[in-house]
Amino acid sequence: MTLTRVVGKDRTARMPAEELAARRTAAARTLVDVGTGDARYAYVRASERPDWLVIGIDALDAPMGEIAYRASRKPARGGLDNLVLLRGAIEALPEELRGIADEVTVLLPWGRLLEGIVLADDDVLTGLAALAQPGARYEVVLNGEIWEESLPARFEHLPVPTPAYIAAVVAPGCARAGITLGPARYLTAEEAKSLPTTWARKLGHGRAHPTFVRVDGTRSAANRDS
Repeated sequence: MTLTRVVGKDRTARMPAEELAARRTAAARTLVDVGTGDARYAYVRASERPDWLVIGIDALDAPMGEIAYRASRKPARGGLDNLVLLRGAIEALPEELRGIADEVTVLLPWGRLLEGIVLADDDVLTGLAALAQPGARYEVVLNGEIWEESLPARFEHLPVPTPAYIAAVVAPGCARAGITLGPARYLTAEEAKSLPTTWARKLGHGRAHPTFVRVDGTRSAANRDS
Protein backbone atom coordinates (compact mmCIF):
# COMPACT_ATOMS: atom_id res chain seq x y z
CA MET A 1 0.00 0.00 0.00
CA THR A 2 1.32 3.43 -0.93
CA LEU A 3 2.17 5.92 1.80
CA THR A 4 0.56 9.29 1.08
CA ARG A 5 2.39 12.12 2.79
CA VAL A 6 0.81 15.52 3.32
CA VAL A 7 3.43 18.09 2.34
CA GLY A 8 1.44 21.33 2.31
CA LYS A 9 -1.94 22.94 1.79
CA ASP A 10 -3.85 20.70 -0.63
CA ARG A 11 -0.58 18.98 -1.50
CA THR A 12 0.33 15.33 -1.05
CA ALA A 13 3.17 13.17 -2.32
CA ARG A 14 4.10 9.53 -2.32
CA MET A 15 6.54 8.65 0.48
CA PRO A 16 8.87 5.74 -0.28
CA ALA A 17 8.82 3.05 2.39
CA GLU A 18 12.63 3.11 2.46
CA GLU A 19 12.63 6.78 3.45
CA LEU A 20 10.26 6.18 6.35
CA ALA A 21 12.30 3.17 7.50
CA ALA A 22 15.52 5.20 7.40
CA ARG A 23 13.94 7.98 9.44
CA ARG A 24 12.75 5.50 12.02
CA THR A 25 16.19 3.88 12.26
CA ALA A 26 17.83 7.27 12.83
CA ALA A 27 15.37 8.33 15.54
CA ALA A 28 15.74 7.63 19.24
CA ARG A 29 12.01 6.92 19.51
CA THR A 30 8.95 6.93 17.24
CA LEU A 31 5.60 8.40 18.28
CA VAL A 32 2.47 7.96 16.16
CA ASP A 33 -0.47 10.31 16.74
CA VAL A 34 -3.60 8.64 15.35
CA GLY A 35 -6.50 10.84 14.25
CA THR A 36 -4.10 13.76 14.35
CA GLY A 37 -6.61 16.24 12.86
CA ASP A 38 -4.79 19.50 12.17
CA ALA A 39 -1.58 17.91 13.55
CA ARG A 40 -0.98 20.61 16.15
CA TYR A 41 -0.19 18.03 18.85
CA ALA A 42 2.19 16.14 16.55
CA TYR A 43 3.96 19.40 15.74
CA VAL A 44 4.38 20.28 19.41
CA ARG A 45 5.83 16.87 20.26
CA ALA A 46 8.20 16.95 17.28
CA SER A 47 9.36 20.42 18.39
CA GLU A 48 9.95 19.21 21.94
CA ARG A 49 11.88 16.11 20.88
CA PRO A 50 13.98 16.69 17.76
CA ASP A 51 15.63 13.29 18.29
CA TRP A 52 12.25 11.52 17.88
CA LEU A 53 10.35 10.68 14.73
CA VAL A 54 6.78 11.92 15.12
CA ILE A 55 4.16 10.61 12.70
CA GLY A 56 0.66 12.06 12.47
CA ILE A 57 -1.93 9.98 10.65
CA ASP A 58 -5.48 10.93 9.74
CA ALA A 59 -8.08 9.83 7.21
CA LEU A 60 -8.40 13.43 5.97
CA ASP A 61 -5.40 15.25 4.56
CA ALA A 62 -6.84 18.79 4.27
CA PRO A 63 -6.74 19.66 8.01
CA MET A 64 -3.04 18.71 8.14
CA GLY A 65 -2.07 21.08 5.33
CA GLU A 66 -1.20 24.15 7.40
CA ILE A 67 1.08 22.27 9.80
CA ALA A 68 2.61 20.30 6.93
CA TYR A 69 3.50 23.57 5.22
CA ARG A 70 4.98 24.98 8.42
CA ALA A 71 7.05 21.85 9.00
CA SER A 72 8.46 22.02 5.47
CA ARG A 73 10.03 25.44 6.02
CA LYS A 74 13.57 26.12 7.20
CA PRO A 75 14.20 25.37 10.89
CA ALA A 76 14.54 29.08 11.66
CA ARG A 77 10.96 29.53 10.42
CA GLY A 78 9.44 26.61 12.29
CA GLY A 79 10.44 23.77 9.99
CA LEU A 80 10.76 20.28 11.43
CA ASP A 81 12.61 17.43 9.71
CA ASN A 82 11.34 14.88 12.23
CA LEU A 83 7.60 15.33 11.57
CA VAL A 84 5.83 13.15 8.99
CA LEU A 85 2.11 13.59 8.28
CA LEU A 86 0.32 10.77 6.49
CA ARG A 87 -3.17 10.25 5.12
CA GLY A 88 -4.58 6.89 6.14
CA ALA A 89 -7.28 5.05 8.05
CA ILE A 90 -6.38 2.98 11.08
CA GLU A 91 -8.63 0.12 9.95
CA ALA A 92 -6.69 -0.08 6.66
CA LEU A 93 -3.20 0.45 8.02
CA PRO A 94 -0.38 0.64 5.45
CA GLU A 95 2.02 -2.28 5.85
CA GLU A 96 4.93 0.15 6.26
CA LEU A 97 3.47 1.41 9.55
CA ARG A 98 3.13 -1.96 11.23
CA GLY A 99 5.28 -2.20 14.34
CA ILE A 100 6.76 1.26 13.84
CA ALA A 101 5.71 2.96 17.09
CA ASP A 102 7.29 3.11 20.53
CA GLU A 103 4.39 5.31 21.61
CA VAL A 104 0.85 5.80 20.25
CA THR A 105 -1.45 8.69 21.12
CA VAL A 106 -5.14 9.06 20.30
CA LEU A 107 -6.33 12.42 21.60
CA LEU A 108 -9.96 13.48 21.33
CA PRO A 109 -10.72 11.25 18.33
CA TRP A 110 -13.68 11.85 16.04
CA GLY A 111 -15.65 10.03 13.39
CA ARG A 112 -14.91 6.39 12.69
CA LEU A 113 -11.95 6.37 15.09
CA LEU A 114 -14.08 7.53 18.03
CA GLU A 115 -16.82 5.07 17.18
CA GLY A 116 -14.38 2.20 16.81
CA ILE A 117 -12.78 2.80 20.19
CA VAL A 118 -16.03 3.31 22.12
CA LEU A 119 -17.65 0.23 20.56
CA ALA A 120 -14.43 -1.80 20.85
CA ASP A 121 -14.54 -2.49 17.11
CA ASP A 122 -12.07 -5.21 16.16
CA ASP A 123 -10.87 -3.52 12.96
CA VAL A 124 -10.01 -0.25 14.70
CA LEU A 125 -8.43 -1.81 17.79
CA THR A 126 -6.42 -4.30 15.74
CA GLY A 127 -5.14 -1.41 13.63
CA LEU A 128 -4.06 0.48 16.74
CA ALA A 129 -2.29 -2.63 18.03
CA ALA A 130 -0.56 -3.28 14.71
CA LEU A 131 1.08 0.16 14.79
CA ALA A 132 3.17 -0.63 17.83
CA GLN A 133 6.03 -2.88 18.75
CA PRO A 134 5.79 -4.99 21.94
CA GLY A 135 5.99 -2.87 25.06
CA ALA A 136 4.95 0.34 23.31
CA ARG A 137 2.90 2.83 25.32
CA TYR A 138 -0.59 4.08 24.48
CA GLU A 139 -2.33 7.25 25.62
CA VAL A 140 -6.00 7.65 24.73
CA VAL A 141 -8.11 10.67 25.70
CA LEU A 142 -11.82 10.67 24.85
CA ASN A 143 -14.03 13.72 24.76
CA GLY A 144 -17.01 13.23 27.05
CA GLU A 145 -18.28 16.74 26.33
CA ILE A 146 -20.38 15.64 23.35
CA TRP A 147 -22.49 13.38 25.57
CA GLU A 148 -23.19 16.23 27.99
CA GLU A 149 -24.26 18.77 25.39
CA SER A 150 -25.71 18.19 21.90
CA LEU A 151 -24.70 14.70 20.78
CA PRO A 152 -24.38 14.57 16.97
CA ALA A 153 -26.93 12.27 15.34
CA ARG A 154 -24.18 10.05 13.95
CA PHE A 155 -23.07 9.22 17.51
CA GLU A 156 -26.47 8.70 19.13
CA HIS A 157 -25.89 4.94 19.24
CA LEU A 158 -22.66 5.30 21.23
CA PRO A 159 -22.64 4.63 25.00
CA VAL A 160 -21.08 7.26 27.26
CA PRO A 161 -17.38 6.34 27.68
CA THR A 162 -17.17 6.54 31.46
CA PRO A 163 -14.19 4.92 33.24
CA ALA A 164 -16.48 2.04 34.26
CA TYR A 165 -17.66 1.52 30.67
CA ILE A 166 -14.09 1.53 29.39
CA ALA A 167 -13.13 -1.12 31.94
CA ALA A 168 -16.15 -3.27 31.04
CA VAL A 169 -16.17 -2.97 27.23
CA VAL A 170 -13.17 -1.20 25.73
CA ALA A 171 -10.46 -2.88 27.82
CA PRO A 172 -11.55 -6.44 26.91
CA GLY A 173 -11.70 -5.44 23.25
CA CYS A 174 -8.22 -4.00 23.43
CA ALA A 175 -6.96 -7.14 25.17
CA ARG A 176 -8.24 -9.24 22.27
CA ALA A 177 -6.33 -7.01 19.87
CA GLY A 178 -3.13 -7.10 21.91
CA ILE A 179 -3.30 -3.92 24.02
CA THR A 180 -3.43 -4.04 27.81
CA LEU A 181 -5.24 -1.02 29.26
CA GLY A 182 -4.85 0.37 32.74
CA PRO A 183 -7.65 2.04 34.74
CA ALA A 184 -9.39 4.95 33.02
CA ARG A 185 -9.86 8.26 34.83
CA TYR A 186 -11.23 11.73 34.28
CA LEU A 187 -8.61 14.39 33.66
CA THR A 188 -8.44 17.31 36.04
CA ALA A 189 -9.44 20.68 34.61
CA GLU A 190 -5.79 21.72 34.47
CA GLU A 191 -4.79 18.54 32.62
CA ALA A 192 -7.64 18.85 30.14
CA LYS A 193 -6.89 22.46 29.30
CA SER A 194 -3.15 21.86 29.01
CA LEU A 195 -3.46 19.28 26.21
CA PRO A 196 -1.68 20.88 23.23
CA THR A 197 -4.42 20.18 20.70
CA THR A 198 -6.78 22.54 18.92
CA TRP A 199 -9.84 20.56 20.08
CA ALA A 200 -8.75 20.67 23.72
CA ARG A 201 -8.38 24.42 23.52
CA LYS A 202 -11.80 24.88 21.91
CA LEU A 203 -13.62 22.45 24.19
CA GLY A 204 -12.00 23.81 27.34
CA HIS A 205 -12.78 27.43 26.56
CA GLY A 206 -15.28 28.83 29.05
CA ARG A 207 -15.68 25.53 30.90
CA ALA A 208 -14.68 25.12 34.53
CA HIS A 209 -14.03 21.42 34.07
CA PRO A 210 -14.04 19.83 30.59
CA THR A 211 -15.06 16.15 30.70
CA PHE A 212 -12.14 14.23 29.23
CA VAL A 213 -11.46 10.58 30.00
CA ARG A 214 -7.90 9.23 29.79
CA VAL A 215 -6.71 5.65 29.68
CA ASP A 216 -3.14 4.42 29.18
CA GLY A 217 -2.04 1.07 27.84
CA THR A 218 0.80 -1.15 26.69
CA ARG A 219 1.26 -3.27 23.57
CA SER A 220 1.33 -6.95 24.49
CA ALA A 221 4.10 -9.24 23.30
CA ALA A 222 1.84 -11.02 20.82
CA ASN A 223 -1.71 -10.99 19.50
CA ARG A 224 -3.83 -12.54 16.82
CA ASP A 225 -2.58 -10.09 14.17
CA SER A 226 1.12 -10.66 14.86
